[in-house]
Amino acid sequence: MSEPISQVHIESEILRLSALAESVTQKLAERARAAAEADVTYKVAHAKALLRSDGPQYVRDADATVKTEQEYREKRATEALLLAAQEAGRNYRAQLDSLRSINANHRQLVSGGC
Repeated sequence: MSEPISQVHIESEILRLSALAESVTQKLAERARAAAEADVTYKVAHAKALLRSDGPQYVRDADATVKTEQEYREKRATEALLLAAQEAGRNYRAQLDSLRSINANHRQLVSGGC
């Protein structure tokens, strides 16, 4: 059987997770900006490649796609990092919510509320 969690431990963990949530919020903003920049870079490069291509539309589309492969990879990579940061933020919030519930239950037990 495990030992009961102390109030100090709960509060310490809430502070730690709050700091992590704040950090991930800042990283989320940075990654959102990077994803937006990569999107713009890709779209402009693709449009320029389309304009430089000749032939039917489907040939021009294929040519532009091949010529902007690197920009598209970068766009998708930055989007993946953004999604990972969003998931990390949701994870930290869920952990904080759990700890807040534990903390409320702990306070109730200590004050004799059960």
